[in-house]
Amino acid sequence: MKIRTRARYSLRMMVAIARLSADDAPVGLGDVARRCGVSRRYLEQLVGPLRNASLLRSVSGRGGGYRLARSASEIKVAEIMAAAVGPVEVTECARDASHCLFSAYCNCRGLWALINARINEILESYSLADILSEDFLASVAAEVLRPGPSGTQTQTGSRR
Repeated sequence: MKIRTRARYSLRMMVAIARLSADDAPVGLGDVARRCGVSRRYLEQLVGPLRNASLLRSVSGRGGGYRLARSASEIKVAEIMAAAVGPVEVTECARDASHCLFSAYCNCRGLWALINARINEILESYSLADILSEDFLASVAAEVLRPGPSGTQTQTGSRR
């Protein structure tokens, strides 16, 4: 499974806006584009859904741009992903069994639902402020490298 580009870039854009908006000042998309390494035109496509989800607020006029609609600590990564691409689903049947003719006797559906729940649990557990914190990368690295259930280290989900 791969997280779609729209979701990844929406998160990068939100991080950049949070970093660049000192004292809650609006940030122009040109500045965000330079910071993210993403074209301004593509960012313009991402802004609408984030605004509709009440994650971004636009400021018109000279010196206008975008700023967070709420504090970074109140904005969950899950909200950003959902605004960008809709709910995170590893399969359509993970949330709604009616999408699959075989759901009544499928042994795999439970696994897909569990994977889906864990992914969403992680996305809900982190805020934009968490990502912006100085120790975020170290804490995530510690989490990724902590011993798994069998005592072996895990790294990006696979056993060594």
